[in-house]
Amino acid sequence: MSRSRELAIIGVGQTHYRRRHESSTPELVHQAVQAALRDAGIEMRDVDIVIGGFAPDGLAGENCPDKSFLPAAGAVGRWSMRINTGGTTGIAAAYAAMDLLEARYGDIAIAVGVERMAQAVNVPAVFNSIFDPVYERDTGLSTISMGALRASRMMMKWGYTAELWAQVAARNYAHATRNPLAQITRPFTADEVLASRMLAWPIRQLDACPISEGVCAVVLAGAEAAQRAGRPAAWVRGRASFTDTYNMGDRFDRAEGDLVDLLTLRKSAQRAFAEAGIPSAAVADVVEIHAPFTHAETMAYAPLRFCAAKDGPDLVASGFGGWESRPVVNPSGGPQAANPVGATALVRLAECALQVRRTAGEHQVRNATLAVATGQGGASQFSTCTVLTVA
Repeated sequence: MSRSRELAIIGVGQTHYRRRHESSTPELVHQAVQAALRDAGIEMRDVDIVIGGFAPDGLAGENCPDKSFLPAAGAVGRWSMRINTGGTTGIAAAYAAMDLLEARYGDIAIAVGVERMAQAVNVPAVFNSIFDPVYERDTGLSTISMGALRASRMMMKWGYTAELWAQVAARNYAHATRNPLAQITRPFTADEVLASRMLAWPIRQLDACPISEGVCAVVLAGAEAAQRAGRPAAWVRGRASFTDTYNMGDRFDRAEGDLVDLLTLRKSAQRAFAEAGIPSAAVADVVEIHAPFTHAETMAYAPLRFCAAKDGPDLVASGFGGWESRPVVNPSGGPQAANPVGATALVRLAECALQVRRTAGEHQVRNATLAVATGQGGASQFSTCTVLTVA
């Protein structure tokens, strides 16, 4: 599929990611958007489109938050909308902005992802409502037990172990020590991961992401506007999004892909790689994988064509994804260091843009020119894949 217009990310702005922010939502949004505009070297008057990604009202503990956060992002008088697609909310906002730019509704857009879940009264109750109400919700599934179901299936099918996933966690925590915006910056060892509290076998606390708040904003531009801005640009060379059936039970033992085969990510990656003209994510310098659990990161390895699914445990054991390897996986620390749900998939895109623009600061990967970002949402039924390059 050829795109009708070349697009680039020319600005990135992020707040710190924390367990709870004391500032109001409009204040945080304004902070991130203004930082992105400064990074892009433009002003709000240059922006044509504003797309906001925000989780359900119940998860934010706030009624109709778009009435306050969209104006704070500069939406008044511009093409604008609010989007929610679970964990892929942030990247869905960016893709909507890209679609509008490709349709020539403007030349420059801002996509902003927001998360304020610490304001909610009962976050688990909201998360646990994502499952099919007829066949699945009454079984007592939660987002953590859903992950445990997948992890135990990966153990059975491919031979993963808790020790291997602890290695993945330790690598992500080590990378996060370089990222000043990360929520968790302590370098936990694999032994500390294995000694942490059990949440739902085989998932331990340090295998899982923290509860996080924060805002991420990116400035997207058509080729002409990007060139006029004169700032480093991360060019969007391929992107795709796929959605699977809502019911997890329908994804077991299918010919086209089991529950843990991540069919939607496989299809998204296939299309994005074809657009970008690359064979796999293995040729990238940086890969930011949206995975709130360690097993979920390894579940993405086969769809991204790092290896066959059965060879995943050997790949982990080899030290894959470390700072001195290629690709470097989650140089920001990934969702294990901070997982603001409404923003986290946009953070993956933003971090890849920083890397190829060579503006990632303390966690810059040397000579990064090609990056791949993924997004994952719902009960693993939403997936996106985006390829960025320096030119």
